[in-house]
Amino acid sequence: MASVNPGFPAALSEWYTGCGLGMGDAVTLLDMVIFALFRGIAEVLPISASGHLAFLPGLSPDGRDASAAVAAAADLGIAAALALYFWRDVLEIGSGLWKLAKGRPDGGSRAFLRLAAAAVPALVLGWTFARLLGAAATTPHAAAVSLLVFGLFLLAGDRLGVRVKRIEHMSYRGAFAIGLLQAAAAVPGISRVGITITAQRLMGYERPASARFSLLLLLPSLVFSASAEFWQAHRAGLTVSADLALAAVVAGIAALLAVAGLMAWVETRSYAPFALWRILVGGGLLTRALLG
Repeated sequence: MASVNPGFPAALSEWYTGCGLGMGDAVTLLDMVIFALFRGIAEVLPISASGHLAFLPGLSPDGRDASAAVAAAADLGIAAALALYFWRDVLEIGSGLWKLAKGRPDGGSRAFLRLAAAAVPALVLGWTFARLLGAAATTPHAAAVSLLVFGLFLLAGDRLGVRVKRIEHMSYRGAFAIGLLQAAAAVPGISRVGITITAQRLMGYERPASARFSLLLLLPSLVFSASAEFWQAHRAGLTVSADLALAAVVAGIAALLAVAGLMAWVETRSYAPFALWRILVGGGLLTRALLG
C-alpha cells in the first residue's frame, strides 16, 4: 500500500498513485500543484491543455470522479482569474443584463447578447461532441494531429487576417459562428482559445480583441464544465477538500499571470510563437510515433 500525506483524500491518493506521480510510492501535494500550474497556463493560451495532457498520462485525469474533481477545481480557479483580469468587461456585461431585463438596453446589454450568442452553441455543441466522441478523439495520435493542423491554421489566420475590427464591431451572427467553432475543441489539441482566435483573425479582428473575446467566451465554458464535474463527483460521494481548493488557487494564479502575459504580448506582437510551439510539438510527436 502506497504511503500518502496526512490529510490527503483517499480517493485522490488512489488516483495519483495509479498515475505513478510523486517520488517513489509517496504521494505529495507537489503533484497536484504541478498539474494545476500546467492546466492554468495551457488552458488560457492558444496551445491546448487537453492536447498536451494526452501525452502526459501521469498528469492527465483518467475520467474517474476524484481526478475529474481536481481538473474541475483547477477550471474554477482559471475562471476566477479570467473574471478578475477582465473585471471591467464582466461588470459591464452584468450591468447590461440588468438593464436589458429592465427594458433599457445599452452597450453592456449588447455585449451580454454577443457573448450569449457565442456561449450557447459552444456549451451545447461542445457537451454533445464530447459525449459522442468519447475516448475516440482522446488518443495521442489524434491530439498530435490536432496540435499540428490547428497550429498551422493559427499561423495562417494570424498572418492573413487584417486588423480593423474590435469586439464592438462583432455581429450576433458572427458571435454565434465563433461559438460553433469553439465547440470543436471537444477534440483534444484544438484549443478553445486557439480556434476562436484563429476565426476572429480571419474575420478581421485585431489581435488584442480576438484574445479578449476568446478568453471571455472561455469563462462560461469553464464554469459550466467544472459545475458538471463537481456534480458528478458529489453524486459519487467525493467531498470538497482543502486540496481541491489548493488546486483552484494554484491554477488561478498561473492563469492570471498567463493571461496578463498573453494580452501584453499581442498588443504589439503576433501569435506566431504559440502557433510554432503547436506545430513543433504536434509534428515531433507524430514523427516519433511513425518512426517508433
